[in-house]
Amino acid sequence: MPILDPAPRSYGDTPLHCGQTLAEFAAAVGISHSSARDRYRESLLYAPLTAMPAMSRMQRDGGGIKFCLEAGRSGAATLETESVIVAMQSFHGHRWYTLCLSSQLGCRMGCVFCQTARMGLLRNLTAAEIVVQLMAARAILRKTEPMAWQPGGSGADIRNLVFMGMGEPLDNFDAVVQAIRVFTDPGGFNMPISRITVSTVGRIDGLKKLAALNWPHLRLAISLNAADDELRSGLMPVNKAMPLAELRQALLEYPLPRRGRFLIEYVLIKDVNDSPQDALKIAQWCKPLPVTVNVIGYNPQQPATFATPGEEELVAFVRQLRSLGIFAKRRVTHARDLMGACGQLGNSSLRRTAALPR
Repeated sequence: MPILDPAPRSYGDTPLHCGQTLAEFAAAVGISHSSARDRYRESLLYAPLTAMPAMSRMQRDGGGIKFCLEAGRSGAATLETESVIVAMQSFHGHRWYTLCLSSQLGCRMGCVFCQTARMGLLRNLTAAEIVVQLMAARAILRKTEPMAWQPGGSGADIRNLVFMGMGEPLDNFDAVVQAIRVFTDPGGFNMPISRITVSTVGRIDGLKKLAALNWPHLRLAISLNAADDELRSGLMPVNKAMPLAELRQALLEYPLPRRGRFLIEYVLIKDVNDSPQDALKIAQWCKPLPVTVNVIGYNPQQPATFATPGEEELVAFVRQLRSLGIFAKRRVTHARDLMGACGQLGNSSLRRTAALPR
């Protein structure tokens, strides 16, 4: 089968070369790097949607585009990846896009505030299935945002990649790392690794493996949501196996660049983790670490499990963290109306039970 087959090989399939670096592609087709470079680059950066898995859904609102690519079947149901393109704008009016990537179909971490967790884990995505999400996003923008498209660029239309979609990236470590290698390969997308963020619930084994790669400029986000073991274990079962003290020690040992910071993600849930005492515990836990705390209001699941705090409560919580010496920000919610915001991705009609890590 040709490695650059212009169409998917079968229902819900992904062209093989999507998950290869230029060197791997050249070796696979048996030609030199220089001969392979143009074919490889063209196939990744400018592939049409017809060369990718079928798009089962696409929705948009003013702040984002959510799209789903077919990824095979489970019985009579169609499996699909979910990705979100988020439009960003600076104070000075400069526009760019951030792409939220999925790394798994479902998730086995069991976070009670997350729609994806209700699916359980159906399967891991391959590196090619991760990379094709960026290829599809670029193709979508060429059609929907032609004035913003930069024909000679190498991904400048999508400035940042965040592994914050479906799945726990460090639970699919090898495929995520290979996808990052493809994203940063100078022969292809040539994306700076400093513009890629991996978000994790705090898989300590995965953090240690990531540290061993010596990628200090890769951005790391920790989904914390509580700094009390009892509360965090209730919200995030992974904390029972990997408690807060061990997580903080792993971060203290993690290689950061000079002036580098961890991004701490905190989903604020009304009457659950929004008290002044919760803020104090967060500040105490974060004190030894260089962090930025992003506070985001709980985005309702279907059906909603918790209540969303009001804007005044969100702002007050951020201010309290700042008064305790923590650099904290109110994170703006994008694509909530599309069920594409933080914690909302996933098809809860597809479920599979998988054990949590022990």
